[in-house]
Amino acid sequence: MSREEVFVLDIGTRTIAGLVMAAAEEGFEIKEARLHQQLPGAMADGQIHHIGAVARTVRKIKEELEAACGFSCRKAAVAAAGRSLLTEGGSSSFDLLPAQRLTADQVKALELDAVRDAVQKISSESAGGVMHSYMCVGYSVTQYYLDGEPIASLQGHQGRVAKADVIATFLPRIVIDSLGTALNEAGLAMETLTLEPIAAMHVVVPPTMRMLNIALVDVGAGTSDLAVSAEGTVKGYGMVAYAGDAITKGLADHFLLDFKVAEQVKIELEPEKTSTCQDVFGNTLHLAYEDVLEVIKPRVEILAEKIAQEVIRLNGGEPKGAILIGGGSRVPGFAELLAKHLELPENLVRIRDRSSLEIVQGLPHFNGPEVITPIGIGCTHLDRLSMELIHVTVNGNHLQFLNMASSTVGEALLHAGLDPAELVGRPGPAFTVELNGRCITLPGTLGEPAVIQKNGEPCELGAPLADGDQLVVRPGQPGREPNISLGELVDEQAHSFSITLNGKSLEVQADALVNGEKQTFDYILQDRDSVSLQPLTDLRDLFGHLGIPLEQEIPFYLNGEAKIAVEKMKLLINGSEVGFREPLRSGLEVRYFRKPCLLREQLTVSKEQIPQITVSVNGQSIELTQKEPQALVNGAEVSLDYEIRPYDRIEYSPGPGGVLDAYIVTDIFRDYEPDGVFANRGGSILVNGEIAGFTTPIKHGDTIELIPYGAEIANSGIPDE
Repeated sequence: MSREEVFVLDIGTRTIAGLVMAAAEEGFEIKEARLHQQLPGAMADGQIHHIGAVARTVRKIKEELEAACGFSCRKAAVAAAGRSLLTEGGSSSFDLLPAQRLTADQVKALELDAVRDAVQKISSESAGGVMHSYMCVGYSVTQYYLDGEPIASLQGHQGRVAKADVIATFLPRIVIDSLGTALNEAGLAMETLTLEPIAAMHVVVPPTMRMLNIALVDVGAGTSDLAVSAEGTVKGYGMVAYAGDAITKGLADHFLLDFKVAEQVKIELEPEKTSTCQDVFGNTLHLAYEDVLEVIKPRVEILAEKIAQEVIRLNGGEPKGAILIGGGSRVPGFAELLAKHLELPENLVRIRDRSSLEIVQGLPHFNGPEVITPIGIGCTHLDRLSMELIHVTVNGNHLQFLNMASSTVGEALLHAGLDPAELVGRPGPAFTVELNGRCITLPGTLGEPAVIQKNGEPCELGAPLADGDQLVVRPGQPGREPNISLGELVDEQAHSFSITLNGKSLEVQADALVNGEKQTFDYILQDRDSVSLQPLTDLRDLFGHLGIPLEQEIPFYLNGEAKIAVEKMKLLINGSEVGFREPLRSGLEVRYFRKPCLLREQLTVSKEQIPQITVSVNGQSIELTQKEPQALVNGAEVSLDYEIRPYDRIEYSPGPGGVLDAYIVTDIFRDYEPDGVFANRGGSILVNGEIAGFTTPIKHGDTIELIPYGAEIANSGIPDE
């Protein structure tokens, strides 16, 4: 068989159709076809009950076609009933570590966990394995979220919580497994798989017709498959578990016929024709057309009503028309009754048969509405629209599932029943800490990822799959409790600074207290830790952190009373004075100094000047220059620009007339220069003839004598010793 040819099987409840089809220049060609009845009890309601019985009929068709075509059939394109298709939404989320960037594997694992969530919603036997009851044939991500906000892609992002929503499509595993096993027993492998209503839509309602709101109704023996098109797409697929067999059973019950006999009566039913048969007791019956029609009419009415209700549900209202295919659509009166329940004119509810498929050539005798679906299966395969099956092994177990364009190693592991949490390792348990009064939840560490090999080589979850791949998986390990340092929690870099202070390089970090004790940023946080962080934002915070006071108090005594002077700090950055609210940042060169406290600033200084006086010094009249008020500090006279030191004892009388405000002998030397002998050797001082000293007060008109050493005896009249 060439690559352009396909062996098609439509395994129905009552019959199995086999075709060999090929692509032609203008459409498709049927080269050979066979149609055989199923063995009794082989199938019921579209489901295989006896695999061996189905396999025998399949093998018979296979051998006949091989003999007719002259080649061997090894694979077959098949279809599953539309009732098998299910879709379900799922979602999953997990907490992220601080500063953690999402990897492609983590995003893939998140998606697969969302698929697992969808599986659990539809599977009644989830305890038997993640994919025990249903086989996922594909999924699409409908939305990612990061910290609750929609985002187009998660990979490479940071945040607190990542989430993915998906829509997943499933077939019951038993449908695929039973089909595959029956084919295997007949010496065939399942090449591609599609859904019966999808195949029928492909040839009966092609994309060019799907702008029309049309319902396709495929009435088989066990089920009636439905599809609805509108606005250029297929709106939905549905199924009614009521079809041709229900009408056959009505005939059998009423006339006491064997089921096969009743089926034959139904098939041969024609107006003005009498059906001759025997009941189960051997009685010969001659059944008139009208009598048979009267018996089946209630059941045909039920069939039409059920199909109409499901079509209206799928479509959201009555469609514009309906196309009928399948052997059950031939039942007299069905089309008219369906039109009535759909509230459509009878000419808009019509049966379509092989003659309507202009793109399909060959074997014109292979005709009727019942051949539409098998032809559609072949056309869908040849147009490469079917879903190819892929066969892989996971830890030695053989698996088959639908090979989507995006089939990956991760999906194979999901089909194998591995919990997605085992693939990347579930995060460890979270705990909480308190930061400056705010409660924060810290996620556990990520687990160790699974070790995955494909055909002996390491691979990732997102690696593509090929038919025959062999996978070996060692599950990952769960994570542990959070292993987060204090610096990771508060961002150590934002609270650490490198500066130069008065020429000295400093590395400064904000103070952090954990449970009342100072800790470094490499401290590993524990459950329920209480963290108090004192941030450094400006220069005031910096000096407080370094323990350098912005103001310095200087105690002193003024006229015996304890006082406090305050030295204030000044700051320079790059030579310019700045305030204490200057923001702190790395790289600053800071200089600081304190302005001295002057005595003048602590006193109430009189604005009046001491009056000038004139005195006689060694016979010379001297007018003394005006002087500012003076003070005594620790017994010594100082100016008011004196810089106060701790515990200085200061005496001061403000205003003119104060003791310290009077002129003293020393004041004369501002306006009078003594002779060299007195200046070099000293001598005695007389004020108005009385022995005096340098601090002896003087007043206007006083006479002062400066007697050098050696001349003192002669002048004083005191004998020389």
